[in-house]
Amino acid sequence: MSIRTLAVAAATASLLFATTVSAEVLRIGSETVYPPFEFQDPGSSKYIGFDIDLIAELAKRAKFTPEIRSMGLDALVPALMADNIDVAVSALSITPERSKNVDFTKPYYTAELKVMTHKDFAKRFKTAKDLEGTKMCAEIGSSGAMQARRIKGTTVRDFNSAAEAFMELSKKGCVAMINDSPVNEYFLTQKASKGMNLVELPITFSEDQYGIALKKGNKKLAARLNKALDSMKADGTYNKIHRKWFGVNAK
Repeated sequence: MSIRTLAVAAATASLLFATTVSAEVLRIGSETVYPPFEFQDPGSSKYIGFDIDLIAELAKRAKFTPEIRSMGLDALVPALMADNIDVAVSALSITPERSKNVDFTKPYYTAELKVMTHKDFAKRFKTAKDLEGTKMCAEIGSSGAMQARRIKGTTVRDFNSAAEAFMELSKKGCVAMINDSPVNEYFLTQKASKGMNLVELPITFSEDQYGIALKKGNKKLAARLNKALDSMKADGTYNKIHRKWFGVNAK
């Protein structure tokens, strides 16, 4: 190898090393047990889901290296406030309560909050008012848990995941659960739901918009992510990811 070739090789290696060292890592907090948005692939240790695909593409366009940090839903906002993560991506509804403590990107998904119940209880609930004074299950820290507590006279039992709350509901440990409709509907198509006798009722509380949460005042990061999200929607990539997980184009 000539001296010139060695010099070129050394320069190339230095450039690659500098690129690796200077690459920005995006620390992403996520509750990774919330299919179809984020969950572990049963056949591997990888995290998959709509949110996972979305943030991977956003990170690519905004020139970040994504790093998923799995944590409970109720730990996401405190982790952002403590600067332990850069963003939280976990089907997070943009609510007044959360917006007091964190900022959000533009909304990227709209979901309805609906009621799940056991088939044996289904005839009891025609309207939201019928839930008054009942014992309900909820995923801790979720918008469904917040909504359940707004209903007059309810007793709400919190669980670490939607799956655990569904299980308790199937055992009739509570009579109903308010949860994001796409999560309910995805769960009802899975083998894990067979024999649990759960149904989703046509009682809608709200249309919640999901956003990526950031630490208060982090406007530069929000701008980078919003720009990437806009480009994904403009070139059809967002719709491609949406069709992959929900079978239809985004509304």
